[in-house]
Amino acid sequence: MDDLDFEIIKRLQTDGRTSYTDISEDLGITVGTVRNRVQRLIENQILKIVGVVNPFKTGSPSVTIFGLKVRLQKLDNVIKKLVAIPEVRFVAASTGVYDLYVEVITSSNEELYRVMKNDISQIDGIESMESSLLLEIFKQSYDWEVGSQTSQQ
Repeated sequence: MDDLDFEIIKRLQTDGRTSYTDISEDLGITVGTVRNRVQRLIENQILKIVGVVNPFKTGSPSVTIFGLKVRLQKLDNVIKKLVAIPEVRFVAASTGVYDLYVEVITSSNEELYRVMKNDISQIDGIESMESSLLLEIFKQSYDWEVGSQTSQQ
């Protein structure tokens, strides 16, 4: 990745619907260059362009964050099984109290209970889990500074 890639990403973070023409004019490059670079960033799983919704306003009022302690020799298998659960929207390894953080979005508390009981708790290697039900989202931002080629050296 070079500085041009970071500039393209920065514009798409602000508004994922920004046209390649607008980006090319803003950066003084061709539309084809923007298209090719965006495609490469997507293929390399550096960039994903999506519509982000607030689950509380779209009929999914149960948003829960789980902190999981996992037997480290089973970590890869636990991650693989968590990722396969449709209601799981986010899985991240971490340092500190928990080995993994997992976000689960369901349409009701009954559905959340089913996912906890029938899916998550059945995964071999999870030693303990704690959950926090989110009540409201006050900030959901995706336009953080991605850096540049020179800052990564």
